[in-house]
Amino acid sequence: MQFFPTPQLQRKQSLVITTQLQQAIRLLTMSNIELRGFLDQQTEENPFLEVVGGTPEEAPETPQADSAPEGAVLDFADGKMQSDGPISDAALNNQFETGQIDLGRNGASAPANDSGFDAVSLIAADEERSLYAHVCDEAERLFADPTDKMIALALIDALEPSGWLGQSLADIADFALVPVDRVEQVLSQLQQIEPAGLFARDLSDCLRLQARERDILSTDFEILLDNLVMLGAANVKGLARLCKATPERMAEMMQLLRSLDPKPGARFNGKAEPILPPDLIVRRLPDGWSVELNRSTLPAVKVHQTYAKQIVAGKKDESLRSFVSERVSEARWLDRAIAQRNETSLKVGTEILRQQIGFFEKGPVALKPLVLRDIAEAIGMHESTISRVTNSLMMATPRGTFRLKAFFSSSITSDADSDGEAASAIRFKLRKLVASEVPTQPLSDDAIVQILAKDGIRLARRTVAKYRKMEGIASSFQRKRTAVLAGRI
Repeated sequence: MQFFPTPQLQRKQSLVITTQLQQAIRLLTMSNIELRGFLDQQTEENPFLEVVGGTPEEAPETPQADSAPEGAVLDFADGKMQSDGPISDAALNNQFETGQIDLGRNGASAPANDSGFDAVSLIAADEERSLYAHVCDEAERLFADPTDKMIALALIDALEPSGWLGQSLADIADFALVPVDRVEQVLSQLQQIEPAGLFARDLSDCLRLQARERDILSTDFEILLDNLVMLGAANVKGLARLCKATPERMAEMMQLLRSLDPKPGARFNGKAEPILPPDLIVRRLPDGWSVELNRSTLPAVKVHQTYAKQIVAGKKDESLRSFVSERVSEARWLDRAIAQRNETSLKVGTEILRQQIGFFEKGPVALKPLVLRDIAEAIGMHESTISRVTNSLMMATPRGTFRLKAFFSSSITSDADSDGEAASAIRFKLRKLVASEVPTQPLSDDAIVQILAKDGIRLARRTVAKYRKMEGIASSFQRKRTAVLAGRI
């Protein structure tokens, strides 16, 4: 037997993803704003390409919302605005120790007695002004001694965005090579900087500084601030005994506590993120519903073929002709690819409207189970294409603005004569049940199971518990304890 190489012929087929195909896939995943940025980059490389449209002077017109402010981005699974979202009841458990407590004023401190100082107005005058710049300017005014200035800068460097100190005074003293007493003296002067509560060592210290500045730091109120852990555990009766306060006085101190700001430094954060404009707009017309592209933010391209012909006219330079021909072909292809992207987006949006017409007519409670395969089969496209389109596009409706991905939900078994209900719709019902419950008698998971069963929705108790945690809803015991803290009971 001889071993030697022999030539063999073999023919096979393979799928090659070309550069243009990759680009077409990228276009499907882009919102109108992202598409505009991409096209601006292309015009820098292609002299025969021009971008037109997609830069509105003002916010695009959206359908009038029935239950949401204009332009609000909502998550219809819970009916809440999609900004930072509400603080969950379960998250309140440890807030007294972490400083994340919401004292009922959304971070705005109560006005000082008669000082006339309005920190919010001060910050509003210069929205770009940072916390660091503010305290540095004030420290420059407060300290003349070079050593004190150095210590002040060390304390400022240890300042966290919340306005609290992130290091111990001992560490700062070691760093500055000065006694701790000297650091405490500088700190006491820095704590005079408005708004009150800056440079606090912990939550109690932060609230105590504000209470002292407002002249409400009585003996019993100081005891309350020293025992916030008991308050976080809802041990109101034990705290009342410790403060030697009547129920009326406890209610008064709780109200004072809620008027304080646990994070005074957070007011110096930058502007809120702008709400993204929609890519599709759903309108209700006299003869039905319609879906259209948001032309106010949708860019288009213009191919300057006449200019290209003028450049190569009478020229015999083959490299020039090749360059012009290549760039014009790329521009034409990009024009066709954008048209295909817009057509696909419109098809997907229209089919979502048809499949979820109950939501547009009746609201989140009528949301149907829907998966990518349903849309893909209806419009004759692959599931991966639907996934790319729905990942980033936004749809404006009379009920608010949603991501297309939000209209998809798995099915939950219901009565035998129904097709099931969307998990998002069930979670929405769960939120409504909890929102309407009596604070003194919160609904347990078993009670919620029984109520949903009356509507033909069969769920296990562990499923209700899972949905409750997904929605950030605490247990019935924790909700009752939170109601006690908030003074609703």
